[in-house]
Amino acid sequence: MTAIRTFIATVQSMRGLWGFLIAVTFGALGVLGQAPFHFWPVFALSISGLLILLDGAATRPKPILSGFGIAWSWAFGYFLAGMFWVGNAFLVDAEKFALLMPFAVTALPALLAMCWGFGGALALAFWRSDASRVVVFAVALSLAEFARGHILTGLPWNLPAYIWQPGNIISQTSALIGPYGLSLLTLFVLASPAGIVLSQNKAFGKTIGTCAVAVAIGAFALGAIRVNGAGVVNPMAGSGPIISAGQAGFTQKEVWESANSLRVTQSYLDLLDHPKARQADVVVWPEGTFPFMLQEQPEVLAALDARLGDRTLALGSIRRTRSGQGDTYFNSLFVLDRSQGSLALSAVYDKYHLVPFGEYLPFRSIFQAMGIASLVSYEGEMTPGPAPATLNVRGAPVADPRICYEIVFPHFNPAALNKAGWILNVSVDAWYGDLLGPDQHYAKARARAIETGMPVVRAASGGWSAIIDRYGRPLDQHRAGAGYASARLPLNAQSTFYSRHGDMMFLFMAGILGVIIGLTRKKY
Repeated sequence: MTAIRTFIATVQSMRGLWGFLIAVTFGALGVLGQAPFHFWPVFALSISGLLILLDGAATRPKPILSGFGIAWSWAFGYFLAGMFWVGNAFLVDAEKFALLMPFAVTALPALLAMCWGFGGALALAFWRSDASRVVVFAVALSLAEFARGHILTGLPWNLPAYIWQPGNIISQTSALIGPYGLSLLTLFVLASPAGIVLSQNKAFGKTIGTCAVAVAIGAFALGAIRVNGAGVVNPMAGSGPIISAGQAGFTQKEVWESANSLRVTQSYLDLLDHPKARQADVVVWPEGTFPFMLQEQPEVLAALDARLGDRTLALGSIRRTRSGQGDTYFNSLFVLDRSQGSLALSAVYDKYHLVPFGEYLPFRSIFQAMGIASLVSYEGEMTPGPAPATLNVRGAPVADPRICYEIVFPHFNPAALNKAGWILNVSVDAWYGDLLGPDQHYAKARARAIETGMPVVRAASGGWSAIIDRYGRPLDQHRAGAGYASARLPLNAQSTFYSRHGDMMFLFMAGILGVIIGLTRKKY
């Protein structure tokens, strides 16, 4: 114990560049808790390091400012190590965007870390000398994560909740309290040992430790009950339609090289003859399947008509509308079928939550003056569609449509509650290469299944295509090269407490704990 306290004192004494590097290193370690690793003990070590550093900041002349700096530094390391793969998107059209890559790779983590910085400052404003500092720590930083998921369109990527691999026992807690609630509990439980070691009140430390153990046991019991009731994974169980979701295996650079247009088109047409596609009622292809606007290519539509047969095809495509004011572009999800006798577009969903800098340029006049354009553009930028509702897919229940990173937003489509029977997600993960991004994106899609109580069908180029049950378990999945994931769509969708009430439980938990902290506040 003496050696531990000596180590803690040494870490807390670090200032300046060394203090920054220590915090960044602790943050970078935390990424090993996220997909594809899910080493939660390493994440526990990472946030314990942050707790120890914040505890040292509490003794400095300006503790709140120090708390901001330490938490920001930790989060900068966390997001830099966890999202460096964003830089690959700038190499797809390297001549135009490569020089922006270093800026993007560092600027995004720096911006996301601001929320953690304010969370650290908030924690230091209410810091304690006893083990209850763990409660202050967990509440402040979970509120920071909630803010990160909503401010400036939000980007709730790699929340603490996602260290629990979706489909496993602890992850099931999200059906009740959602990812922010599970993040709160995760921070509290995993940081408790460090808080107890730091506590000057051993009796109170035991109380906090008992509470942490009770929370962990409760989460495990709730998850175990759900998993035990889920039954064995069986891809072809039930009477639902057979859905095959997949990709042709191209990189994003290959898709958009003009010389490859015919090859990409023929590869997807041939993919209709894949054994898994032949048995399917519904075939799903990724976002931006073809390097052109499908509606404006009658010869490709005719080729699909000749080979699709009575199956339904859902796929992503850019679409354009024309008016006297000019052309408008949408990132869309098409449903093609023969419900009207010949192959036709029967339903369409236009992406509602566009990617800043990817599909549109925020603060457009400023960035255009700097010569910066959005990554995905034609003659103009993407336009957001109407608020998400539901999508009719012939041969399957009504779907809750999500394009690309719309799947990372919890409680994204309340309009689908009690109306949709599954989530239909198409994506282009090939933008980010074969690094951590596709695995992290897939984990969030699986988390949505748990939270909504709906199965998820996902087709992603360069990433994971899968049919996922409502417990977050893949019934079938496909990762590399051309091919499909195929399974019968489960028809047992059931709304969850979280799908009905959103983040109410998390805000209630954080609010109650915040009031208790405020009423019992003592000076450090």
